[in-house]
Amino acid sequence: MERSTARKGIFYGWFVLAAGFFALFMATGARNGFGVFIIPLTDEFGWSRGSLSLAIAIGWGMNGLSQPFVGRLFDRFGGRAVISTSLIILGISTILLNRTNNLWFLIVVYGLIMSTASSGASLVTVHALLSKWFYRRRGLAISISTAGGSAGSMILAPFTTYMILWAGWRIS
Repeated sequence: MERSTARKGIFYGWFVLAAGFFALFMATGARNGFGVFIIPLTDEFGWSRGSLSLAIAIGWGMNGLSQPFVGRLFDRFGGRAVISTSLIILGISTILLNRTNNLWFLIVVYGLIMSTASSGASLVTVHALLSKWFYRRRGLAISISTAGGSAGSMILAPFTTYMILWAGWRIS
């Protein structure tokens, strides 16, 4: 008599994949949607696009520099703790951006805090987490989670533009 290795119920890894998709959707969408704020910020504060681009460049630089440190935290504390904490910090820093009144505040909140937090909710951490859950369908799982980041940029940037037109940039 043969033993059946079939599982009953839904594989929990699919729920982890859905959470990873959502994390990348929100984190990538929030970071990549910043470009729609350039015109409202230049109009309100009179900042040049170059100075706003400096804040964005510092943010991308911090994101790249913080990846190895976040990876070490991932190895030490696990994906759930790192990704959850990063999403909470990302949410708080997104809310803090509505208090922007000078360029240094924008550089600190967006360029340092938000960009470092987005390293924790990035493709690197989500893919590392998914690779622990999926063996046979790892490529499919990683592809679906990557699509979450792209979908976030595709949906949240136009939605943010609509929100800016409807309620202003501070509320958006």
